Amino acid sequence: MVSLQREENFVVIELGSHTTKAMQDVSDVNKLPTVHIRSRAGIIKQEETSNAENTSKTKDDRMNIDEMETEDQAATEQTNGTSNAKSTDSSDQDAAGPSYVFGSAIDSADSDALEAVVDVFTNGFVNDWDVLSAFLRHIVTKELGLRITRNTSGFLFSIPALWPKSDLENLTQIAFEDLNVPSIMVVEQPLMAAYGNNGLTGTVIDMGHDTVTITPIVDSVVQNHSITQSTIAGSAVTQNLQQLLQMDDELCAQFTDKQVPLAFAEALKESGKCRLQLLPDRADDADERQEFEYDGKTYKIKQETLMQAPEVLMQPTQEAQMPLAALVRQAILGCDLDKRAALWENIHIVGGSSQFGDLQERLQMELESTVLPASNIFALSQTRDMQFHSVPEYFIGWRGYGHWAAFLGACLAAKVALTDGRHFVARSDYNDSGPSIIHTKAF
Repeated sequence: MVSLQREENFVVIELGSHTTKAMQDVSDVNKLPTVHIRSRAGIIKQEETSNAENTSKTKDDRMNIDEMETEDQAATEQTNGTSNAKSTDSSDQDAAGPSYVFGSAIDSADSDALEAVVDVFTNGFVNDWDVLSAFLRHIVTKELGLRITRNTSGFLFSIPALWPKSDLENLTQIAFEDLNVPSIMVVEQPLMAAYGNNGLTGTVIDMGHDTVTITPIVDSVVQNHSITQSTIAGSAVTQNLQQLLQMDDELCAQFTDKQVPLAFAEALKESGKCRLQLLPDRADDADERQEFEYDGKTYKIKQETLMQAPEVLMQPTQEAQMPLAALVRQAILGCDLDKRAALWENIHIVGGSSQFGDLQERLQMELESTVLPASNIFALSQTRDMQFHSVPEYFIGWRGYGHWAAFLGACLAAKVALTDGRHFVARSDYNDSGPSIIHTKAF
C-alpha cells in the first residue's frame, strides 16, 4: 500500500466528448498529458467466413495488450481464491461480446473489417458503458502500459458536469472491477479548470466539441442549479465552415467532385486560421484569401469565410439556442446575489473550441455592453469589473495550453487528494459498500 502514496504512480484521466487525455505520474505538474486519444471506438465485425482471418488478427492484436497479465491472473486466483472475469479474461469477453479498436487503429483498419465507428460520449454523457470499459482498458494497458492484475496506481477521473449519480456509480464499478484500481477519485472538470487557473470561485466557460457549458463555482462548490449549456459548439463550427466553403465556387473547383469534405473543414478549423471578428466588416477585405496546406495541396480560403465560421458560437442561427453572452449572464444570475460580483471578476474560458482568435476579446465586448449597464440599473450586485483568468505563468510547461487548464487542475488535485483517505475511495470501501460509496468522498 505504500506505493499508493507515490505521486509517480497516480493516474489522471480526463474524459472528453472529442478527446480523452491521460497521464501517469503527477510529481511534475509542468508536464502535459502524455495520452491524447479520440473518444471513439471501432466495432469489429464478428464473422466466421470470408473475414475470419482479419477478425482473428485483430483479436490477436488485442490479446497482446494483456498477454503479460495471464500468468499474473493465475497467481492472483491462487492467492485470493477468486477471479474477476470482466477485468482479466479477455478471451471470454471477446467470445461473449464485440471486440473494439481505438485510436490510430481505427484509421488504419480495413473498412470491411469494421461494423461501425461509434462515439464513446455524446454531449458529455456515456453512450455505452461496455464501450467505455473497453476504452478505458485500452488507455490503461496500451497507452499507459500498466498491468491491470498488478495495478497499484490510484486513479483520478475528471468528468463533465451534470453526470447523474447512477453514472458515477457505473464509472466506479468499472474502475474497481475492470481496471482493478486500488483507489479512485471522481472530480468535475469545471472545478478542475478553476483550480488550474488558480481559482476557487469563478465562472467556467467550457467550450467543447459537442457542448458549451457555463458553470458557476463558489468556494470550490459547483452550482449545479445554475449551469447553462448549449449544443452549438466545436462541431457546429466545423459544419458551418463546411457550408461556407461549399459556397465558394473557386475553392470547390479544386475538389474532384466539387464537394468540400468535412475532414477538410475540420483540418482548416484546427489550423488556427479561423478567428472571431471584433470590428465591422470592411468591403475591401471580403475577398482576401489565405493559403492553407492540406493533403499535399495548397488551397486559398476567403478571409471572410474564416471570420464567419466561428460566429455561430456567439450568435447561433438556431432560434432555440441563446447567444453565448446571454448564457453566461443567465448562469451567473442564477446564483446568490452576494456571489455574483466574484463570479464576474473570475471568468475562465477553457476547452478546445476556446482557441479561436479574439474569442475572449469578443465575449468581453458583448458582456460589457450588456451586463455592466444592466448592473447599474438593477443593482445586480454592483458589478463594476469583469476579469478573465488563465493558467498562472509559473506553470512554464503549460504556456500556450490554457485551454487544457482542467487537466492541470486535476493533476494538482491528485497530488493532494490521492494521499488522503478522506478524499478517495479505497478498494476496502468499495468491497464494504459497493459503487454508492463514491457519493461519500469528495475533494
